[in-house]
This record gives sequence, C-alpha cells and structure tokens, in this order.
Amino acid sequence: MLNRNVGALLAIFLGLFGAHQFYIGRWWTGALQFALFTLSVFISVVGAPEALLAIAWISTAVIPVLTGILWFAMPSRTWHDRYDPTAERPTFPISNQQPAMGDSSQLKAEGITYYRSADYDLAAEAFTEAISVDYSDPGSHFNLACSYAQLGRYPETLHHLELSVTFGLPKPERIEKHPALGALRKLPAFDRFRANNYRRRAYVTDHGQRDATTPVPPTEKRNPEPETITDFNTPPPSQTTTGASVDGDLLEQISRLRELHDAGVLTTQEYQLQKERLLA
Repeated sequence: MLNRNVGALLAIFLGLFGAHQFYIGRWWTGALQFALFTLSVFISVVGAPEALLAIAWISTAVIPVLTGILWFAMPSRTWHDRYDPTAERPTFPISNQQPAMGDSSQLKAEGITYYRSADYDLAAEAFTEAISVDYSDPGSHFNLACSYAQLGRYPETLHHLELSVTFGLPKPERIEKHPALGALRKLPAFDRFRANNYRRRAYVTDHGQRDATTPVPPTEKRNPEPETITDFNTPPPSQTTTGASVDGDLLEQISRLRELHDAGVLTTQEYQLQKERLLA
C-alpha cells in the first residue's frame, strides 16, 4: 500500500527526476519526466534562448513541487482511489444483520491506527462506523470529535463532544487539554460551549429555566467502565448482569435518546434509528 506523504515528499524534493511518478507505478510518465530533466540540462549547457529555458525548467522543477503540495492537501482516500486503486485497504461494510451493542473495539482500534498515521478522514470513517455499532459509547464520540477537529470541521466536533459528555465521558477535563482540540478552544463558539457545560445549548431545568452552570444530574449520566481512549487492544472486563439491570439500562438509554431529541441534538430520523437499534 502506497503512502500519500511519501509520494508528496518525493514529488517536492526529487520530482524533477520523476521519482514520484516511479513511486506510484507510472513508469512511462516517470521516464518522460527524467528525459525532460535531461533535456533541460542539455539546452542550458548549449545556451538555448531564455524563453525556452524558462519553459523547460518550469516544466521540470516547478510542476513536480506543485504536485507534491497538491498531494499533501488531498484527502487520503481520494489520493488512494486515484493513484493506488488496487491496494487492499480496510473497509467497513454495513451488515444487514444488527450488530451487537458494544462490540466496536476493532473499529475503534482501526480508527486509532489511522489517526496516529495522520489519516484523519479514514479515522473519522472508522469512528463513525464504531458509533453505528454502539451509539452510546463516549470514547467513540470523543475520538470522532478529535478527528473532525484535525480536519477543521468544528460544528461536527462540538456535536460529538456534546454527545461524549452526555454519555458519560471519563475524565471530561481532557476536552481542555487534548492537543487536537487546541485550535477549537480558541474560538468564541467554544467559550459558549464550555459555559453551557460542554453543550451547544444551555441546560434546561425541570422548571423550564435556562441554567448554564447546573451540572448534569448523576441519574442522567451513564457510568461505563473506565476506558483508555487511545488504546483499544485490551479487552473490556467481563460483566455479569441480571435481566432487571439490562432492562433498566435499556430504558435509561432510550430516555437519554429522547432527551437528546427534545433538546435538538438528534434529528427525528437519528432518534428513531438509534431507538430501533436499542430495541433490536
């Protein structure tokens, strides 16, 4: 599997020799680029007209540099689809069978792998798939928010940060410290988000009054087992639950989804979809 960053660096520093074209398997294009470099050197030695020299060296040196910059800016998936379409890459097929709730560790691990290699678009895709398996997992929402922040998609970042806190994010103070959220924390929208207890809208009390400082009641928080956000290779501890506790947890999750829908966080379609998944 080719690496977009390696190809871009080859284009910038060795592109005049055609190295980036050889790297992506375009041998004839690479050979043509090397021939153009040789021709540019030759006409420079023999003393060709300045206009011809300018055209030759722009084609030889400047265009590969621009190509490298373009490759750096191009989303990783787009680059692979265009220049490395036959490579085997992990896919996340959506099965017709309802997946088991909570069985998303493999998808989260793949998202972490992509995130650490700076492929934030693929990381966001993996975390989105993990959320489709277990919508109430705060770690998946937080990691997806970090991926969106790296892509500059700040409205989606705030949305998933809000969901991660709602579902009981362990150590929510990481929102104030995580490096991926550094640029977001400088925006006025984040100041309002922080003032509203990490919500885009202020918390509404039972009396209908707007209260930005009242913490979320403990009964509304989910208390999951502590989760290591950056390492999903360790299997979660086994748990034994009675039928009554499972039913109670299910009712609590449906109630939480309803509250998110009433607050405008979830659309009607999202609410119905997640409710059907919980009842399946």
